[in-house]
Amino acid sequence: MTYPTPPGPPIYEYPRRRYGLWIALAVAVVIIVVLAVLLVTQRGGDQSPAAQQTTASAPATTVAPLPTGAAPPAPPQSASMTCEGYTASVDESSQPGWHAAINRLGLAYAAPPDWTVAVCGTRTGWVQPCPEGQCVIRELGAVSTVANPTCPKQNLGIAGVTRSANPDIRAALDEEMQTVSPIYTRDGNAPNVEFAPIREFQIGPHPAVQVVATVRDIQTTECAGPGAYHSIVVTTVPGVEGSVVFVISLREGATVTPNANVINEMVATLKSPA
Repeated sequence: MTYPTPPGPPIYEYPRRRYGLWIALAVAVVIIVVLAVLLVTQRGGDQSPAAQQTTASAPATTVAPLPTGAAPPAPPQSASMTCEGYTASVDESSQPGWHAAINRLGLAYAAPPDWTVAVCGTRTGWVQPCPEGQCVIRELGAVSTVANPTCPKQNLGIAGVTRSANPDIRAALDEEMQTVSPIYTRDGNAPNVEFAPIREFQIGPHPAVQVVATVRDIQTTECAGPGAYHSIVVTTVPGVEGSVVFVISLREGATVTPNANVINEMVATLKSPA
């Protein structure tokens, strides 16, 4: 398969409603200048960094809900969401069908129409075997997903927000980049990871940095192919210690190919509360 160079600063058009917003049956869901308007109100607290251990059982690096009790049902999808002291809204006139997502870290984004935004408080992430059992590589809140058409119980697209203890956004980005290879390692077989140049931009008045990794040679399964895109954005949010991180993972499926443009579209919707 051919992996295009991940695009530069986001300018985008509304995606047409179709399965998963993918090209060639693409998974996750150029581009004209239309910014989704996300209105974010109130301030909230910070979120602890991901725990280093979980009891989830998996033979290799795995994407799974972190243990928080019984998984809640998916909520009705909406252009607005209130969670832990923050409210985020999508301007439906500019991006009809998109869903607002936010958590206690206050960084809001919009998910494409065919993605599902989890209920407030849901966590997911990647774990790997370690001497203690299963250890968390990265944990995400404000979760949205798109299902794998071949294996519907799995997700090929995952997005979410987390926190870094490092207040230096470039240093925090460097730390987050170290998680990419472990996330896509299977049974000790590490993939090939190539990072695009780091992009600097603004989310409102706040500086932000982004890198997109093209991941190749992932060990395949009957549900997933050998490639992925992995986007990391790091910025700051008033009232939150350290940095706030927005992650998008787009995995190649058994019969579908990821489209990097969905990364641009989602990053363009990021909104800080102040």
